[in-house]
Amino acid sequence: MSRQYFHDVPDGDTILYDVIDDKPEVPYRLAVFRLETYEEKMKLMNSLPEYNCREKDMFLFSYPKTGTNWLWEIITMITTGSPEVSGSDKGFSMLEATPASMTDQLPNPRILNSHLLPKYLPKAVFTGNHKCVFVARNPKDAVVSFYNHTKGLKIYEYTGKFENYLQMFMRGEVDYGGYPEYLRHWQRFMTEHPDVPMHVMYYEDIKEAQYYLQKFIKANSADPDETPHQAVRRFIMRRLIWVYANFVEEVRKLSAFIGYNLDELRLQQIRERCEMNNMKEGKLAKMGPEVLEVFKELLRDGFMMLRKGRRLGSSNSGVLSLEMDSRSRCRE
Repeated sequence: MSRQYFHDVPDGDTILYDVIDDKPEVPYRLAVFRLETYEEKMKLMNSLPEYNCREKDMFLFSYPKTGTNWLWEIITMITTGSPEVSGSDKGFSMLEATPASMTDQLPNPRILNSHLLPKYLPKAVFTGNHKCVFVARNPKDAVVSFYNHTKGLKIYEYTGKFENYLQMFMRGEVDYGGYPEYLRHWQRFMTEHPDVPMHVMYYEDIKEAQYYLQKFIKANSADPDETPHQAVRRFIMRRLIWVYANFVEEVRKLSAFIGYNLDELRLQQIRERCEMNNMKEGKLAKMGPEVLEVFKELLRDGFMMLRKGRRLGSSNSGVLSLEMDSRSRCRE
C-alpha cells in the first residue's frame, strides 16, 4: 500500500490517491488530505477503531458530494441554536482527515462526519450510544459534483475530462470506492445493527423543496390582468409550493431525532440561511484567517466546497445519462 497516481482511462490523466486497504478487489483509496504524509494517514486510519468518543457526539455519514457540507451546516444551526452560518468547516470534524488531537479541541456536541465504510469507523459507532444521520443522493448528480470536486482540489492533481472520470467512477476506482458498493455496506450495517439510532435523509427531499419554493414563490400573488391560462398555471405553481416546501418538515424531523425542538421562526430562519447563495456568502463572510489559509492550500482558484447544489443541468448530463443507464441495464 502506498501513495500512487492512477489513470482515469488507459494512457489518460492521473489522480493522486492513498491506498489504505489493498484487500478488496478494488483497493480502497482515499484523497491526500492537506500536507500529511502517507505514514501519517495510515497512523490516523489505524487509530480510528479506538477513537475516543464523547457521550454527546453525533455522527454524519455520507458518500462524497451527496450534501455533507450543507447538511453539516444545518445540524450545526440546530445544535448551536443559531440560524447563522458557522465560521468553521465540517473538515475540522472529519474523522479520516483530522487527527484526534484536533477534534479533541471541538466543543460539545461534536458533529463528527465521515465518508468511510462502516468497517473503518470507531467501535463506538456500533454501540448504539450515539445518534447517526445518513444522507444519500442521486448518483448522477453526485458524480458530476464529485468530478468538479476532484478537479477543484489541488491535492488530487487532476485535470482530466468528465467522461474519463466517469469511467473511473463507474469502476469504483475513485476515493471511497463505488457508490453502489458504499450503499450496500451501509444497508447491511443498518440491518445488522438495528439498535444504532439512524436517521436516513435524501438530498433531493430537502434540496428540491428549497429549489422549487424559490422558483415558484411569485405564484403566491395574482396578476389582475392574467389570462385564464395564467391563472391555472399560478394555481399549479402554488400546489407545487405546497408539495415541495417540505424543507422545514425535513429539518423539523432531523432536529427532533437529535433531541432539539425548534419553533417555526427558527425553522424558517434556517430555511432562508440554507439557500445555497446565502450560505456561500455567509461562509465567506465568517471564515477566519485559519480556515481561509487552509482553503488557500487546498482549493484551485475560483473553486468552493459549496457549489451549486443543483440537480443535473450541466453539459455533462447527456453523456452521463447514456453511460450510467447503459451500465445499469448491463448489470440487470
